[in-house]
Amino acid sequence: MDIVSPPSTTIPAGVIAPRITGNDLKAADTNYGVDQNGTIIYVTEAVNNSSSKTVNVSKAGYYSYNADEQKWEPLGSASEPWFSKTTNSGAASNTENIYQQGQIGIGSSSIDNNAQLDIVSSTKGVLFPRLTTDQRDAIPASLANGLFIYNVSTNCFNYYDAKVTRWLSLCGDLGPATFTIFNCDVPSGPNTAYTFRQGTSLNGNPQATYNVVLNVSEPGNYTIKVSTTNGYSFYKTGVFNSTGQYTVALEGSGTPINHNEGAIPDDVVSLELNGIPVTPSCTLPPVNVLSSGATITSINCTSGITYGSGTYTTGQNSFSASTNYIDVALTISGSGNITLETDTQNGLKFSSGSVAVTSATTSIRMFAQGSIGSTPGVVNFTLQNVTPNCSGNISRTIISSKGSFADPANRCTEILSQNPTAPDGYYWVRDASSNKYKTYCDMSNGGWTLVKSLSEKQILVVERTQDESIGSQGARNVVTTQTGIFNEYAFSVPSAVVNNIGSSTGTTKNFRFTIKEKGHQNTGTVTSSIVESTTTAPINDSWTLNNYWNVTINDGNPATGNYNNDNNTSEGKLFGFPWGKPVASSNTYQFNGINFRLNPQGMYSQANFFTGFYGGRGYVSTNDVANNLTYTSSNGSSATFNKYDINDLFGIYMNSENQINHHIGTCANSTDDYGGASSCNNGWNNWRPHNFNNGEGRIVQYWVK
Repeated sequence: MDIVSPPSTTIPAGVIAPRITGNDLKAADTNYGVDQNGTIIYVTEAVNNSSSKTVNVSKAGYYSYNADEQKWEPLGSASEPWFSKTTNSGAASNTENIYQQGQIGIGSSSIDNNAQLDIVSSTKGVLFPRLTTDQRDAIPASLANGLFIYNVSTNCFNYYDAKVTRWLSLCGDLGPATFTIFNCDVPSGPNTAYTFRQGTSLNGNPQATYNVVLNVSEPGNYTIKVSTTNGYSFYKTGVFNSTGQYTVALEGSGTPINHNEGAIPDDVVSLELNGIPVTPSCTLPPVNVLSSGATITSINCTSGITYGSGTYTTGQNSFSASTNYIDVALTISGSGNITLETDTQNGLKFSSGSVAVTSATTSIRMFAQGSIGSTPGVVNFTLQNVTPNCSGNISRTIISSKGSFADPANRCTEILSQNPTAPDGYYWVRDASSNKYKTYCDMSNGGWTLVKSLSEKQILVVERTQDESIGSQGARNVVTTQTGIFNEYAFSVPSAVVNNIGSSTGTTKNFRFTIKEKGHQNTGTVTSSIVESTTTAPINDSWTLNNYWNVTINDGNPATGNYNNDNNTSEGKLFGFPWGKPVASSNTYQFNGINFRLNPQGMYSQANFFTGFYGGRGYVSTNDVANNLTYTSSNGSSATFNKYDINDLFGIYMNSENQINHHIGTCANSTDDYGGASSCNNGWNNWRPHNFNNGEGRIVQYWVK
């Protein structure tokens, strides 16, 4: 059919298709099938309740029947698959926000079943939105998880991770970090363990560093540079993986050209963060550079290390310049200032400070400084920034503070357990209420604590009584201050201290009785240091080595109460002859390898009586010449006694019984301090002290462990 417009302009041109309402079209649904494909009608008004075929009949207009889709479609809709987001109908303008619900293929009609968008090309690519970092960060809030852009500032693809609420990069890094200087306080600044010196290269030296303290607000890559105008700088690059405060040690490079000793100001530094010059809100510490005038050329690490006499104790934080030092033998080239120091170990280091030296200097003294930690033992030190560094050749022994005035011990064994090399000497012990007292510790014999020390003069002239046990004894001349002067001629700690010492754990209790001949200085000027320096250790006193008694008790504790049981063993010497009780289950004592003829009370302690060996004349042997024994006195002369006369030992009971001579004191009528009768008559007036130690005589000492 060829339809031509009429020749007259007064006649309307065009073709009018069948006109029908939407509802009538719906009523005729069954009339339209394959044969009606392409049928055109004009709908005069929209359908009220559409069917599947009239679903698109939403307004008046021309519609054609699509048999493949079995739907009426508005004419022109087949050419516009994109719908307006606003109207949900075909888009009519290129400024509308549009959408498509089906899969989309570009460059190919074959769309992968798993792809919503399938782009095919062998000659072209895809361009995503290209933004700078600032433009990216200006995108309004409430960003969608997975939002994707190309960052032209970093030349990397970025995507938004809503879980961590930040942009991430696909380039394998986090991008530039955001950070600032946190403060300029310590540890900011040049490494204090390193000496910056004129003409000495910083390259490759791990000590030549500069610390900066930073606050990181956004993780990422960083570069930091601290520069000077003196030929050297510090640099570091890396990655901050999280926010927070960081201290970064920048590595030094270059060589200082000039020194700034004396009145010359230290080198001021400038700062760059991620390549951008930054002026922090605080002033970064400058760098001090020493003159190159003096150089250590050699150090004698083997025989050139000399130590002061000072000791080192856990917790110690003050040191004597006259004793706490180390001298290092060395050679110097040139002249100038040098600082020689060690590393810090257990809180302790040694440093000379800046000292002026010349080529004539042969040694430098380093002084102790710091605050020693809580771990005792041998500490090895290494010299810093010099070659050789004497590693393995410099050491000091740190002893435990236990037993000091600041940290008194319960007993001497406690000190010895923490410091196995503790020497014999004076220490501080305490009672259960933490009252502290100075006493002597016999470390050489296993950590005995001295609880009583009385000279023969104190016993035989001053006090003249035996009415006291160690568990109930009173205090004599106790030292409770650091300036107090100890007196081993008349001393005893309060019974509370004895009780505390004897309350140690364990099933056995140990007691020791000794007689000492060498007392400390007691003439002229007597000070605490003189007393302590002139006190003879028991192991160095020949009379003590030949006159002692060690008792191990299994069934009681004289330190805390009375004792008169038999379940104990003992061993000792009297005038050099061995004696004691070898078997706990037996009450048999032996003297010089022979059993006593009678069993004595033995180890005994009774309040208002005495503590010691409770014996009696005739218990050891009969009174005949065959039982005479001879020993060599401390002056080299020979003295004889009869075993029959052995009575009470270490405890005193001479006011009412004859006692063996020279055990404690000598006979009042004797003119010989080293010989004389075998025994003396009873009664205080029949006894006197030996004349040595300025009339104090020998010293009876009681020990607990």
